[in-house]
Amino acid sequence: MVWRKPNSEMEMKNMTSSVRHGSGSQMVWGCMSAVGVGNLHFIDGMMDKYMYLGILKQNLKQSAEKMGISPHYKLYQDNDPKHNAHICRLCSLYQCPQVIRTPAHSADLNPIENIWDHLKN
Repeated sequence: MVWRKPNSEMEMKNMTSSVRHGSGSQMVWGCMSAVGVGNLHFIDGMMDKYMYLGILKQNLKQSAEKMGISPHYKLYQDNDPKHNAHICRLCSLYQCPQVIRTPAHSADLNPIENIWDHLKN
């Protein structure tokens, strides 16, 4: 329930825009570190393990170099099935010095979720 002054519900400061029927959504891969942000990769369509593999190959090392943390960086990702696919785990082990394993259903521990939340608002 929201409390407002009478007849103020249509004032612009009290209105929130919304998007209906799912339009306006964009899936993005991104990375960050304590020193800055890396590449953003905009994803068209549904991402599968092969698309994710291509994103890692194209962006992971390049982002680490851009942030100045190469070659001593760690990959932190959630437990999405695409991230845990055998082919993607092999690629990340090959490209990244260390991969940090996370517990299942641990969105609270994933620091990039705070950035995505900030961008949504």
